[in-house]
Amino acid sequence: MKKKDNERFDAPSTRYQGSKRRMVSWLKNILVTLEFETVLDAFGGSGSIGFLFKSMGKEVSFNDILKSNSQTGIALIENKNVKLNVKDIEFIFNERKTESYPKLISKMYNGIYFLDEENILLDKMIKNIEDLSLLYNGKTLRYKKALAYHNLFQSCLSKRPFNLFHRKNLNLRTSNVKRSFGNKKTWDKPFKDHFIKFNKEYSKFVFDNGKNNMVLNTDIFNINDKFDLVYFDPPYCRKDSCHPQNYAEMYHFLEGIMNYNTWEHNIDNSRVNKPFIFKKNTWDCNLISNFDNLFRKFSDSTIVVSYGNKGKPTIQTIVKLMKKYKKTVITKSIPYSYKLNRNNGKGYREVIIIGK
Repeated sequence: MKKKDNERFDAPSTRYQGSKRRMVSWLKNILVTLEFETVLDAFGGSGSIGFLFKSMGKEVSFNDILKSNSQTGIALIENKNVKLNVKDIEFIFNERKTESYPKLISKMYNGIYFLDEENILLDKMIKNIEDLSLLYNGKTLRYKKALAYHNLFQSCLSKRPFNLFHRKNLNLRTSNVKRSFGNKKTWDKPFKDHFIKFNKEYSKFVFDNGKNNMVLNTDIFNINDKFDLVYFDPPYCRKDSCHPQNYAEMYHFLEGIMNYNTWEHNIDNSRVNKPFIFKKNTWDCNLISNFDNLFRKFSDSTIVVSYGNKGKPTIQTIVKLMKKYKKTVITKSIPYSYKLNRNNGKGYREVIIIGK
C-alpha cells in the first residue's frame, strides 16, 4: 500500500457528502512532513482520511458519533485481513425458508425511499447480516458484519437521488420524465449488483499495516486517550447558518439500520420522510467554544484541522484559538468544492490548519 509522495493516492470510493477523498493526495504531502506514530481521526466520516493514516503506517483511532460511519471504520481501518466471500454474499441475499423475517422497513417506509420489493429485501438483508453469527464469531464476525453493512450503505446511497435521505422523493426515481441530474440506470440497478460491485472494490483495500488500529463510536469530548496527532474535520457550518451540517439528518436511514431493533420507536412520524431520531451531540452547540475546548483538551498533541474558508467560525478565528495552546500555527489551502452542493460558490478553499 506504500506509494511515492507524488503519486495519486487511491482511497475507497464513497457516496458520502463531505468526504475528503479527492484531497487525500494533497493532504498526504502535508502529513508526511509531521512526526507522529499514533493518530486520532476525530470525526472519521467516510473513512478517507483514516484510511490515509493507516496507509501511512500509523496507529489509527477512528471515531465517529454515527454508528453507520463506525462500521466503515471497522471494515476498512480496524480490519486487517477479513473479507466477504461468495458464500457470505449468497447467505446475505438468500431467503431461508425456516426463518421469519421482520417487515419494519416495508411497513414504516413504504413509498418513501425505495420500491416495495426493495424494502422487503432490505428487511431480509439486515436480519441475514446479523445472522452471520451462525457462521462466524469473534473478530471475524465483527469484520464480516462491518463489511456487509458498509457495502449495504453504499448500495443504498447509490440508489437514492442526491445520495441522501433528507426528503421523501422516490418519485424522482420512478417518474417517467426527462432528468437533468442523477442516473436512473444506477438507481434501478438491483441491490445485489451494487453490493457485489462495492464488495469487489473494498476487498482490495483490506490490509494489515502492522498496527492495532481501533474504532470508537462516541462524542469527541468523551475521548481521553493521548495521541501524537489529532485530526479534526468537523461538520462544516456555513456563514449563513446557525448550525453545522447535520449528517445524522442526511443519513438517518442508515442509522436506523444500525438500530434496527429499536428503530420503530425512534422515528419522527410528524415528518413525511420519517427520520430516525438521533440525539443531539456536543458539536451542535457553540462552535467557537467547541474549538477552544478541543484545542485545550488535545493541547499535548499536534493538531490538524480541516475547514472551509467560507465557514463559521472563520479561519482567522480558529487560528487565533489554536495559538492559545500552540507555539507554531500554519495554514495551507487548496481550491475545493463538494459535489451536489450548490452553496460552494466561487473562491471556496479547503484550509488545513496545523498547530505544533
